[in-house]
Amino acid sequence: MTRQLIRRWLPRVGGVVGGLALTAALLGAQSVPSVPSGGGVPRILWTVRGQGWAGASVVVSGGDQAVVADAKGIAAALNAASGKTNWRFDLGDRLLYTPAISGQMVLLARVGELAAVGLDGQTRWEKDIDDSPVLSPAVSKGGTIYAAGGPFLYALNPQGKTLWQHTVKSFYSGSPVVGKDGTVYVGAKNVLLALTPQGQVRWQYAASSTLFANPAIDARGNLYLGTASGLTSLDPAGKVRWSRPGQSVETTPLVGTNRIYVADTGGHLTALSLAGDVVWTVQVGQSIGGSPALARDVIYIGTGDGLLHALSLTGQPQWALQLDGAVFGSPVIGPDGHVYVGAGRTFYALETSSPPAATPWPMARQNAAGQGRAP
Repeated sequence: MTRQLIRRWLPRVGGVVGGLALTAALLGAQSVPSVPSGGGVPRILWTVRGQGWAGASVVVSGGDQAVVADAKGIAAALNAASGKTNWRFDLGDRLLYTPAISGQMVLLARVGELAAVGLDGQTRWEKDIDDSPVLSPAVSKGGTIYAAGGPFLYALNPQGKTLWQHTVKSFYSGSPVVGKDGTVYVGAKNVLLALTPQGQVRWQYAASSTLFANPAIDARGNLYLGTASGLTSLDPAGKVRWSRPGQSVETTPLVGTNRIYVADTGGHLTALSLAGDVVWTVQVGQSIGGSPALARDVIYIGTGDGLLHALSLTGQPQWALQLDGAVFGSPVIGPDGHVYVGAGRTFYALETSSPPAATPWPMARQNAAGQGRAP
């Protein structure tokens, strides 16, 4: 979810949370508000309509649960295949960023707090962060949780105990991610910080503008970072490898086998070589609200006009599906190849079959569980 869309929609989602309005059903073609175009459009398995807008991406557990969270603070765990509600949880405040699944817990980032809820729907712990939206948390391979809100970045153990805290003079603007060596990367306004697993600053890179999305990381530890002036790649030591000027990038790039895929605020999806050379560019829509998602042989991307697009790896349109409203977040591909996406106030599950690409960074938060860490 981009800062542009937060600014546009945040005034509309205030107010007191009323009764839960989540419904799930197996839907036939006549009951789905969609207008497909092109061949091979997938069947919609189920939809869930929330109280608030669906700006956070869906996350999928290693089992059979899909977790959705809307901007009114309502979260629900659903059977990923049928959409049947297993449990629901009312945090009573806005959920603007994608949750994460860590072991048997769902980490829900609300305004001012990170809440850990078991996959059984029971609260495990809550951690006060700051009186501002908490960004999507990251989870290291060892289970350490990194959560940022306002000027504070916390490292927490799986029980929610603070291991360390790092404070900046500005504010954290991009969700943290974790590299293979445990380095934590996080945007603080216009500065990308690299911190050791112990919380010491390893290096920092000053970008040209506020960083609204987390970087992506390739197999060698190189970073790909969207800025107001295009895309920049840094090596693991924080030195610039190359910069590709272009329209503002407020989403996370994807790292394929030998390509980088990036969406800009002008509605373009561009494929670049790992050296930063443009391979192709496609005008997908007038605006793009979230990062694309990379399957084995297809790219999914949503647009502000409510369309979910599927393109080949060479940029050729495959199909487009009209959904319930603007696609704010990033599509997520489950282990079985099904695609989950939010549009307007509705979350969708689509019966697709291409599994996530076996590449270093195929989705905005790297994997379907939203853990934000290099594999």
